[in-house]
Amino acid sequence: MRARSATIAYSLTIGAKRDGADVVISVADTGDGIPETIRDRVFEPFFTTKAQSGGSGQGLAISRAIVVERHGGSLTFESRKDHGTTFFVRLPIEAQATSRVEAA
Repeated sequence: MRARSATIAYSLTIGAKRDGADVVISVADTGDGIPETIRDRVFEPFFTTKAQSGGSGQGLAISRAIVVERHGGSLTFESRKDHGTTFFVRLPIEAQATSRVEAA
């Protein structure tokens, strides 16, 4: 008798909506969720749970820096064990003035 392999179907849902003066982009999956024990660390540079498969731990740290520091927005998430995780990118619709010094 042959062993049957279990196939798990996950889904990814991407959405966008206007919320007052902001646009909110959501990216949700139906995966296992982010364990509570590491939720406080997911945005830390070089923190990874995928080191053996090539994860550098830079993706979320860089994403957060771009969203927060460059665009004045926020990057947050909600996660439930065995139900998945949703990341929210909130960006102001109107550009914020930034002070940049450009090389002459």
